[in-house]
Amino acid sequence: MKIYIACPAAAVSGGAELLHQFSQELTKRNVENYMLYYGATSGSPTPERYRKYNVKTAARYVDDADSVFVLPEVGVHEAIRCQKGKAAIWWLSVNNYIMCYRERFSTTFDIFNIARKENTFQFVQSQYAKEFLEKYFRIMDSSFLSDYINDEIIGHAQMNQYTRENICLYNPAKGLTNVEPLIRNSRDSIAWVPLQGYSPVEMADLMCRAKLYIDFGGHPGKDRIPREAAVCGCCVITNREGSARNAMDIPIPGKYKLEDTGNIPHTLDCIYDALDHYEDRVGDFAAYRNCILNEKEQFCLEIDRFLEIMS
Repeated sequence: MKIYIACPAAAVSGGAELLHQFSQELTKRNVENYMLYYGATSGSPTPERYRKYNVKTAARYVDDADSVFVLPEVGVHEAIRCQKGKAAIWWLSVNNYIMCYRERFSTTFDIFNIARKENTFQFVQSQYAKEFLEKYFRIMDSSFLSDYINDEIIGHAQMNQYTRENICLYNPAKGLTNVEPLIRNSRDSIAWVPLQGYSPVEMADLMCRAKLYIDFGGHPGKDRIPREAAVCGCCVITNREGSARNAMDIPIPGKYKLEDTGNIPHTLDCIYDALDHYEDRVGDFAAYRNCILNEKEQFCLEIDRFLEIMS
């Protein structure tokens, strides 16, 4: 078996890192595999922080009987190149698929007829993606191929003890319009810190000092930052969009998933409660943290299953 993994060149994101982690795990199993970067311009297509995964690269996909082309959901249109080989569509983000192909949608989301192709297989990173395929594609046999958060962050969280500060973290790239009114109307004693421009270790250090992370974005998959924050000891508050609506992708108590984040007084009350009573509330996330710590082991089992399916 020869596996080609399509990945955007020089991209630094949760999805891009996962594709590199996947390649590394395949190599550990002595499975021949190559990153096939697209959109490359100048310089190395492998970001500096992902070079530790020691991936091999290929210039193009070679369609042979033993070839497998792994495509993230934004590359579904490339599955047509698999005539002799097999295509594995990996649904890392439901929302990215919709945004990428929305101009082509008419009466169906399955604009490439992937549900009918015998040599095309579906793998999902989240329960949200699995439910999306079942509802809109009538694909009932997708398989999980999830992910795990960066080992550096888990190691940093487990090795260091910090004094918690009145810090509320948020991701400015997701749900910022819902966060800005909270910042304007909140107590002056709260330090609102956007998570941007940090290395993994710097982010872990910040998360180990903060009490709370809030995420009111679209949750297009099983997002990494909420898990990173939780494993570093933060309380986590989300909305109920996307993957946050189900109890598998973000398994936190329901009271920390807000139906209406536009209700500023109620949302601030929830934030104040988590900050003011951090020592009492952080235990509510113990089960979530345990799930996160077991993700790498689960991911390795899912890769073994992937290889069985694609062989």
